[in-house]
Amino acid sequence: MNFLLTLQNVSVLFLLILIGYIAGKTNIVSLKGQSELSNLVLKVTMPATIILAMQMEYTPERLTTAFRITAIVIFAYIGMIILSIFISKIFKVADGKKDVIQIGLILPNTSFMGYPIVLSILGGEALFFAVLGAGLVFEFVSWTYGIYTISRTTAFDFRKSLAKNIIFSPGILSIAIGLLLFILSIKIPEPIHMTMKMLGQATSPLAMLVVGILLSRSNIKECLISVKLYLIALTRLLVFPLLIFAVLKTFGFTGMEIIIPVVMLSMPTAAYVAMFSSNVGNDTNLASQIVFISSLLSLITIPIMVMLATRFA
Repeated sequence: MNFLLTLQNVSVLFLLILIGYIAGKTNIVSLKGQSELSNLVLKVTMPATIILAMQMEYTPERLTTAFRITAIVIFAYIGMIILSIFISKIFKVADGKKDVIQIGLILPNTSFMGYPIVLSILGGEALFFAVLGAGLVFEFVSWTYGIYTISRTTAFDFRKSLAKNIIFSPGILSIAIGLLLFILSIKIPEPIHMTMKMLGQATSPLAMLVVGILLSRSNIKECLISVKLYLIALTRLLVFPLLIFAVLKTFGFTGMEIIIPVVMLSMPTAAYVAMFSSNVGNDTNLASQIVFISSLLSLITIPIMVMLATRFA
């Protein structure tokens, strides 16, 4: 895939992030509005995007490929978790901050950036595999290991909300619904389909605006001079995806089985990390800074990783 074309597509999304950043900095969108807009994306427009992405003709080959990608992504997360435990110990910070760094290394921005970028650059077929192959694993890891790790040095009771988090996660619920409709070859009736399509079309701009608004709450100057943040971001954006790419190529994987894991796992740190940190009482400032720097650097790294994955898959 042409680097300049990829950069152009990514740049459009980043211009939306910039608009969101300005809206947050000038308080056009307040802190309360930020939370409400984030909920709108997570619980309304994103589920519509996910379900519609799976409204495809059922074929055993398509389902098999999706499950193979899921297995690959699971092993990739296991590898990232193991490496992140060791990497987080390098930084001489308190245990709570180490936990934030660890999850910041593991969780890519699958929902707010991964899906919009895959759809705009790679198309609907790729989005299907991104949702089923990478999205489901991301949601499960986020709402289990992610919250557990970020909350273990706080007073937050992880076990009390575990079942609720998994069962009622908007991402997991919408993927389950979409998968059921896909396997049973059930097509959504046209009026509902059109409504969901219109909602889904709002996901990319709204998701990018939310990322920008979240970033506007960070201290830019403090972020830009922190070597620690750059190391964390580059590990998330380049080191982990390149390792995954190298392993998959070594074992002979091709096509979507390389493209989707590498592209989806090369996204910047998920906004979930900042949201989780805020909810459980961990270091929200550090989490937001990791999200900010990784999102900023991903303007350069995402086109590189997309080009690498698509050209050599």
